[in-house]
Amino acid sequence: MHLKKKNGGGKRGSSSPPGARTLAVRILAAAAAQKVAVEDLLAETLRSHPALPRVERALVLELVQGVKRWEIRLDYILSQISRRPLQKLHPLVLIILRLAAYQLLFLDRVPAHAAVSEAGRLAKTWHLPQTLVGFINGVLRRLAAGEMPPLPPLESDSVWALSVESAHPPWLVALWLERYGLSLTRSKLAANNQIPPLTIRVNTLKTDPAALRERLWQEGVEAVPCRFSPVGLHLLRFEAPPLSLPSFRDGLWLFQDEGAQLVSALLPLLPGQRVAELGAGRGGKTTYLAERLGRDGQVLALDRHHGRLRDLAALAQRWGTAVIQPLRADATISLPLHPCSLDAVMIDAPCSALGIIRRHPEIKTRLKKEELATFPPRQLAMLHQAASLVRRGGHLLYITCTTEPEENQEVVATFLAGHPEFHLSSRPDLLPLTAAPCFKPSGFFISSPEELNLDGFFGALLVRK
Repeated sequence: MHLKKKNGGGKRGSSSPPGARTLAVRILAAAAAQKVAVEDLLAETLRSHPALPRVERALVLELVQGVKRWEIRLDYILSQISRRPLQKLHPLVLIILRLAAYQLLFLDRVPAHAAVSEAGRLAKTWHLPQTLVGFINGVLRRLAAGEMPPLPPLESDSVWALSVESAHPPWLVALWLERYGLSLTRSKLAANNQIPPLTIRVNTLKTDPAALRERLWQEGVEAVPCRFSPVGLHLLRFEAPPLSLPSFRDGLWLFQDEGAQLVSALLPLLPGQRVAELGAGRGGKTTYLAERLGRDGQVLALDRHHGRLRDLAALAQRWGTAVIQPLRADATISLPLHPCSLDAVMIDAPCSALGIIRRHPEIKTRLKKEELATFPPRQLAMLHQAASLVRRGGHLLYITCTTEPEENQEVVATFLAGHPEFHLSSRPDLLPLTAAPCFKPSGFFISSPEELNLDGFFGALLVRK
């Protein structure tokens, strides 16, 4: 998609940064054209516009994530109003329509006339033909005037009705309806559309939650302790972007959902041990392992993406730990480590990520049903590679951020059937008593948005006999 625009959306002859709506269109258009994750584009955009006012920064986030969260529902409503099929529209026209429709339907603080006029300005900014500008204005004026089509009734087609109502793909709605029934499926869909809390994990190598709360208060941030994680804080209000705070630059905290904090704590560790994380990514869980080991021991952080390991190394330096060793490797094939050389291994397995939709809403339209079958073989391959590295009496922690048993319980069962030297261990004593609901009778750790307002994580602690 080639997008031609004027002045980046700013005022003519001005060096002021583009407005939030202009940036939102850029991000959504680039994500669609380049198949790049919206979250990565958002982060890059905000980094490249440090002078963007706080209100505009917040609006960019709201618009982009809001459009992705409700895209399926927005498209249904627009398809009922538009006199042209949506699939035949210029991609940029559809993006501008979605952006404006989201403001009209979900943002009370944005006046209808402002949303409509801004959509027309955006269309002109990208030099769309006047006929398309008029088409955009016509559709949005009808929507602003209250021409709202009814949503599909549940009685006629429950899958389609719930798909439109909750803005989830029909294949996922059908899958969950068959597995969970109507009531629980509706709860899960609704929970996925809630805005998740802004949660951080405290760097216990440098500070503690109470001291960090005081530091954050001095920086204009109101924070409260998490309900479950003893090293977590929820950020309620802040005056400046959190990533610009001195406490962040000093490595006192990082963003991490409470569910991720809890599942990481399932791995029993002692100072001085040698451990590895397969699928370490950018190091969120890796730094927690390093904290547990203190100043001694070693954490081998393996990932096959060079860029992620670069970010991980920078985080480790900011975190103030020297025990992390990044290592580029594909953990689904033979690893450059000696057998039985590790006290523990954590696998942060690649998965469908259906447990974190509320935090990454573009998963709804990015993930395809046929992709689900591609994850278990990779997950089993990582478990197989990890198994040979763990010493006798050592631990293997398998983690995903998905809800699907084919990637969770069934993968673990298949692994144990082929590796009788391992057995499942349930250790609720490793977590606070308040987190007891996350431990299921099966012995697995399972958190979910609908049950405890946590991101959806699965954890299985295995012990080598």
